[in-house]
Amino acid sequence: MSQQLREYIRFLLALGTDDFDSIIDRCVEYLEDTPEVTALAREIAAEEFPAYLTDQRTWPDVTDSDRLLRAFRELDMSGIVARADFACCQSCGISEVGGEVPDGEQRRGYTFCHRQDMESAVQGGGLMLAYGIFTDADEPSTQPEIGEDVATALRRHGLTVRWDGDPSRRIDVDLTWRRRRSGHLATWPDGPDPSVPDTDRLNVTYCDYWRPRHQDDAVPMTLAEARGLLLELTPRPDNFATFEGRTAGVVQVMWETGPKLWLECPDPAARRTLGRHVTVTEAENLMTILATEDRVALDLLPGHTAEDWPT
Repeated sequence: MSQQLREYIRFLLALGTDDFDSIIDRCVEYLEDTPEVTALAREIAAEEFPAYLTDQRTWPDVTDSDRLLRAFRELDMSGIVARADFACCQSCGISEVGGEVPDGEQRRGYTFCHRQDMESAVQGGGLMLAYGIFTDADEPSTQPEIGEDVATALRRHGLTVRWDGDPSRRIDVDLTWRRRRSGHLATWPDGPDPSVPDTDRLNVTYCDYWRPRHQDDAVPMTLAEARGLLLELTPRPDNFATFEGRTAGVVQVMWETGPKLWLECPDPAARRTLGRHVTVTEAENLMTILATEDRVALDLLPGHTAEDWPT
């Protein structure tokens, strides 16, 4: 039982979505609700949390999981619903993915990986993606067209893809899934508070109403951690994140209908807010400069609009 729990905890750590107590709750659900299981799960998790965070510090600035989520957000903005760790299996995912389309909107297709796919990806076995069409779109695509768009986006973001164009075959992506843990997701009982160097720190608040996940009080994150949060934010209306620099600069993003990503920067001196719709890459660029240079690079946002604050 000990090894079974350890492997399950390592899997949950790599998913990057549950805090310490939630992981213990999942372990109890996974095995059985007994004092022995709870105590053993807490003991193992207290060992695995610091081990995971130590390994996390050796990761490259951009992981293959980041690249996949970048491709997914690009696909979302092109009309293809793209979700990671969605549903328990392929059958449930196909039956539920239509619920990811907001009422009154249309999408031309979808792609997703489910929980069983994640189990393989966390172990380094690659990730399989399902894809398909929504037949109620104004201009329905074909299944091969959706598959080709998904494969092209993944390759454009630097991932190795194995797919021969056969619409009956899923898309195979060569990656090991792992997500950075920060804030309360990186703490455990009697463990140290997460430390973030001042050199590339951002203070972050966010709310993902769809998952649901939120951080109401600003938590310090490295640039890589903040970037990961941006990429994970579900592209549904009103989901937002706010990134504060070390002094006063602020970059805020919010998903809108479309989906479109709105970015804005408050200008307290002029009592106005500047902003426009951006790509995820443009948002990342402004976050990078805010973290590394501690300034808001509005010169990278040509064509932005200004809204004066109420007097």
